[in-house]
Amino acid sequence: MMKSHYPNLRSQQGGALIILLLVLVLAGTAALLTSLDSSDAKIERERKTAIALSEAKTALIGHAVTNTTVVSLGYLPNPDLGPGVNVEGSSAAAMGGADISLVGKLPWKKLGIAVQRDGIGECLWYAVSGRLKVNPTTAVLNWDTQGQIDVVNAAGNIIASNLAALIVSPGPSIGAQDRQIADVSLVQCGGNYDAKNYLDTYDVANAVAGNLNYFPGSVNNRQAANVANKQFVLANNDFYNDRFSYVTVDDIFQVIVLRGDFAVQINNLLDDIDFRNEVLTKAVSGAGTKGVDNVVCNNISNLSNRSFCNNWKEMLLLTQLPAPASITIDGAATVSCSRIIVFGGQRTVGQIRLTAANKSMPANYLEGTNLAAFAVPVANDANFNGISAFNAGNPNADVMRCL
Repeated sequence: MMKSHYPNLRSQQGGALIILLLVLVLAGTAALLTSLDSSDAKIERERKTAIALSEAKTALIGHAVTNTTVVSLGYLPNPDLGPGVNVEGSSAAAMGGADISLVGKLPWKKLGIAVQRDGIGECLWYAVSGRLKVNPTTAVLNWDTQGQIDVVNAAGNIIASNLAALIVSPGPSIGAQDRQIADVSLVQCGGNYDAKNYLDTYDVANAVAGNLNYFPGSVNNRQAANVANKQFVLANNDFYNDRFSYVTVDDIFQVIVLRGDFAVQINNLLDDIDFRNEVLTKAVSGAGTKGVDNVVCNNISNLSNRSFCNNWKEMLLLTQLPAPASITIDGAATVSCSRIIVFGGQRTVGQIRLTAANKSMPANYLEGTNLAAFAVPVANDANFNGISAFNAGNPNADVMRCL
């Protein structure tokens, strides 16, 4: 009788099925491990990027708040704009007019730090608001100065505004970006200095509401065309992968106010004999102002720190008392005087100092009884109460002199 070969066939089919299952299991395991490896690598890249952005931000703020004189406090360095402008890692000299924003590579050498790279090894880039850049300087710089950089999301909604600066991780190239080396002297970061080859997006057709993370129409796309705010896009898609760290004006000045010589400069200005003479001899300006329009720092011939006066005059308010009287400073009555000069301190919640109109309103500088008493050219009464010296622990307090 002929033997059946079916049992062997079934056995062979079973073995093949087992092998197939093993292959599928191994393939799935390999895919999972690859996915895990990819995920771990992504996390590590993001970690390196975050560290680099944080260190760069710390260095920039440190540079702005540790200059040797109070006059130069608050200014940020110009970017590294490359061969023909500056040595790699250094800060460009005067570039663009006053208040014209710039974008270039982070000037790590100027900041006194090592070159900073993101998670894929690209050097960081840096956009600085024209009003905060060191050269050429803006007319007035203080804690109320508005930066000119905004950040929008993929939907075009503003998520940060009036920033002093933006530190950028360019990430991998997208589209037609070309990062070939342009000069053999670029031994650290290599590549080139055309912002369009690093910051997104390359093709304006893919831009979010027309916003590009550089300044088109200028050499290397590095210089703003005007003083208007510039919007940068933070998105994660096929056209944008830049990552940012923000530097705000408050980041800078909340440290500056801690310097002892900052308070000294305020006191020196209020106590300067030539400044006081100017305040006493000039007419208090009229209604709708803070009373100091006729006090011009540049016209005070022997003023000890004219630059500080120019930068911080916005904080001053001046009024004539209805009749000679004393006021309260540091909890004690002063001698009788005829005029009050006030350094208004930092803005409180609800106070707005964005526009010239905002800055002409006493209510955006004074509070409580001081606001009720203040009027120009003659005060409502003598019920003024302030402190004699700026205190970083209470930066909103009104610093006063009775003249």
